[in-house]
Amino acid sequence: MLERVPKKLREEVENGKTILRTYHVITAFTIEPSSALYPNAPNKDVIRPIKGIMTTYGYSLPDPNTPNRHSIWFTGGRIEPNNDISDVVTWKNFFTLHPPKHTFGEKAKLLAVKLLMGATTPTEVDPEDGSMNYVFTRPLGGHGMAYIDVIYLDQSLRIVRGQRGTTFVFSRVPDG
Repeated sequence: MLERVPKKLREEVENGKTILRTYHVITAFTIEPSSALYPNAPNKDVIRPIKGIMTTYGYSLPDPNTPNRHSIWFTGGRIEPNNDISDVVTWKNFFTLHPPKHTFGEKAKLLAVKLLMGATTPTEVDPEDGSMNYVFTRPLGGHGMAYIDVIYLDQSLRIVRGQRGTTFVFSRVPDG
């Protein structure tokens, strides 16, 4: 598990002074059908909405200097179709026909992320379930780099504010 902890925080975790927590973020999204206003958009061949789920795998540590603050970092994620069988079939067809293409600027950013964070990006769709995975083998992090302040927390709801001022509201997914 320590390989998922940024170097600046490993000693803190190794000596047991803190509790390493998961910080996975699950986001539902929809790829909408194309619009005549954008004839060259990547979704130009989407005929009906396709629902997907993106899970970002992350971790957090309490900040020893600021109460209610957690330092966070991300180690990868997964993009996949919704469980609806028609979404799975449409998703696989769409991403098999149209693998991700990147502009020169996007390629430069991907190269930087590969060099800095050891990012691996998907090159194809998993033929079994249609998923695409990405990994950061050298996650960036440390107290004060990326963090959330917990504003409210109970058994089913968490409200946090990120270091850039964005407020997020999370609800716990029921077990089972």
